[in-house]
Amino acid sequence: MLTARRWKLLAGVTLAAAAAPALAQEPATAARIAAMQAQIDAMQKQLDELKAMQARPAVPPAAAAAPASTVVAAPAAKPPIWKGAPEFTAEGGWRFKPRGRIQYDVGSVGNPNDAVASPNLGFNARSRRLLLGAEGEVPGGFKWRAEFDFAQGDVGYEDITFQYAPKGAAFSAQVGNFYPFSSLETVSSSGAHSFLERAQLTDAFGHNRRIGVAVGYAGLDGDLRVNAGLFNDGVNARFDNDDWLFGARATWSPEAFGGRIHLGANYQHREFQTNGLSFQYRSRPFVQTTDVRFVDTGLVAARGDDVYGVEAAGIFGPLHVVTEAQWVNVDGIANPAALTGLESVAGGTAFAGDPRFFSTYVEAGWWLTGETRGYKDGSWQRTSVRNGFDEGGWGAFGINARYDFLDLSDRVAAGTPATSFAAPNFVNGGTQTGYLFSLVWQPIDYVRFLAQYTRADIEGGPRAATTVGGPAPVPDRDYDLDVWALRAQFEF
Repeated sequence: MLTARRWKLLAGVTLAAAAAPALAQEPATAARIAAMQAQIDAMQKQLDELKAMQARPAVPPAAAAAPASTVVAAPAAKPPIWKGAPEFTAEGGWRFKPRGRIQYDVGSVGNPNDAVASPNLGFNARSRRLLLGAEGEVPGGFKWRAEFDFAQGDVGYEDITFQYAPKGAAFSAQVGNFYPFSSLETVSSSGAHSFLERAQLTDAFGHNRRIGVAVGYAGLDGDLRVNAGLFNDGVNARFDNDDWLFGARATWSPEAFGGRIHLGANYQHREFQTNGLSFQYRSRPFVQTTDVRFVDTGLVAARGDDVYGVEAAGIFGPLHVVTEAQWVNVDGIANPAALTGLESVAGGTAFAGDPRFFSTYVEAGWWLTGETRGYKDGSWQRTSVRNGFDEGGWGAFGINARYDFLDLSDRVAAGTPATSFAAPNFVNGGTQTGYLFSLVWQPIDYVRFLAQYTRADIEGGPRAATTVGGPAPVPDRDYDLDVWALRAQFEF
């Protein structure tokens, strides 16, 4: 706006301009007229400058004083996209999304011949997972994820990773707490499985998240994937923990036969902790509503082990089939007395040779309502419902069947007939075979209900002697039990 001073200046210019013709008629005043004309011209110039200043937009003093390089515009945010929870994005490569998963289980594990003295069999309910976390991306091709499990009272550390994976690039790298590429079943999210728990090979062979660094390669339009990494132990490992693991996995998943096939192989080399040179191989009876294990080797004295695995799967419309197998070769310690320095088996049993264990499963499933099982980048993903509750439908219904076999018994040395089924010549961890059936109902993409029945057959193992009588050697004694379970799940 024009100030009072500027109005006076404008008025003076106007009066002077009006008086100029009259003064010009007096010859004596010619010099004064010229001087006044010069002043008028100067004032007119100032007036033009004032008008130009009035036409410019106002600039805050702080911004006007700051150098141009320090004034940075904030990235423009876009409206959130809802994927079970809001996903926020902004220009420049920013993304943020909260994550979570709630799983409540209820089940009943039979007591074979009513011979197992444990109050932890029978009916029980459990909050299996109460996960909270978030994930996101930052400019430059960086991604991150952090998830925590509050289900058991103590905080459990899930995926906590920082990854460099630019869009369109073949190579990637990540550091953090994650699964070391141990199998298709293991690396896939617990919310995407056909049964309550992963196959026995995950539990029995100790495939858990570890802190590590890894690199990856994706070729052939993403159909070929190779990952490898070096790992220590979990987030809350002790200071004296010097164990390490090298893990690698390769998968190929082309479109074929009217669907998609998956072929893979995985390998792990593990070195155990110096002052705890031992490992316990064991598995629960297909649910985690009990802590009773019917197959268990106890602590085996060993420096480490090698795990070899193969994978195969096919997805053909509503049908999926999958099988995996893993072999474990243990680098046993036959003579703990020969250990030196800080080396110790920490109570592990020494065997006369190197134990070998094996596990495999075969699964088939069918979505009765026509869905296709979710799959991406070498792992199972959430299945998208075709006609959910939110669209007036009944959601997705699927049925699944699985055969799951685990062998934790091994004859490591010939021995004499009297001792051939006892340490140090024989590892009596037992075998456990499961025949599993499940019904899955997903009302919408993010809600799932699952019912499961399992018939479990056990041969040998640490409880065979008290569960089954008779003259047969303990590793040859077999018994069975029934397991029923239900799960309610919500995730975002």
